[in-house]
Amino acid sequence: MYILDQTNEWDVDLPEFDIRDAEIRNERKMLFNHFIMKASTLEIVVFQNKDEINLIKLMRKQIKNKQLKTEHHGKSYKFSLDDMAKNLILSLNHISGCTSILYDDKNRIIAEFNTHVTFYEEVGLPCKVLQVNDKPIQVDFYILNHDNDRDVHLEGQAKSYFISTDYDHIERLAFETIEKIYSYPLSIYVETHDEEQEQMQKEWANYDVEYIDSGQRVFTLSSKGMYYAEVPGFFLTVKNAEELKTVFEELIYLAYQNDTFIVSQRKLNIQTGRNRIFKSDEDIVLTFDHDAQSIILYSSLELEQIKSYFTDYMILHIQHGD
Repeated sequence: MYILDQTNEWDVDLPEFDIRDAEIRNERKMLFNHFIMKASTLEIVVFQNKDEINLIKLMRKQIKNKQLKTEHHGKSYKFSLDDMAKNLILSLNHISGCTSILYDDKNRIIAEFNTHVTFYEEVGLPCKVLQVNDKPIQVDFYILNHDNDRDVHLEGQAKSYFISTDYDHIERLAFETIEKIYSYPLSIYVETHDEEQEQMQKEWANYDVEYIDSGQRVFTLSSKGMYYAEVPGFFLTVKNAEELKTVFEELIYLAYQNDTFIVSQRKLNIQTGRNRIFKSDEDIVLTFDHDAQSIILYSSLELEQIKSYFTDYMILHIQHGD
């Protein structure tokens, strides 16, 4: 299997980023044009993009097609490709940017154009192509030098590295990053909900669970009326990959619902209270952004050192904030 190398590690504010971005778009179009000439049918998935909708309307008027059933909110159409249809498609701007699948005359997939451009034969084109067994996860970096929301204080001038990917891959990204950064045993701190203290201590006894009153309080409604509920915290010691897998299976939902989930090599020092903060002398601590939209690495390491943990991924964007 081959994929287009869409890596762009330049900062988005630099002209080099725009040059590389244009190069990638040109190579994607080059590959699309190559495979459209080999294909017998073309399937295109359309969501709410206005330009794509207009393209499909034009194509449906002039090319034989049928609408396919989908399991998502987009619409999918399959077009039969004769010479006239191919020439029309080649004349359309931006069509190579659409989500599409190309089939040969035996209805076998020959190329897919989605977040990745995937195909199954060598091409004699001036494109940067990678031969792979699995599609690498694509990630974006956003770096803050000053993060007022950071609740983990490290020694040195720590930055916040926000690393995002497709939502379906966030758990895999987090799990693999933890295994690359840390050695076992490692420490995980989570905050759950009031009245779960006894249950957590019982269920996670094998993880040397340690309960802490975080000092956080949440105004809550119960059958007894409104009250300030405790937000209990728990340190877990994770001794191997199987235990880490169990923690993810049972507790990663906390990150998705915006509860605290922090990973470090050793147990963090915690200053409890209304403005609860953590302190660590480690180089790097991992947590999650709001609703687990990305992982965050709080670290005093420089960007090149952080990138070394992601050599198996395809970096698409790097952007610096304030």
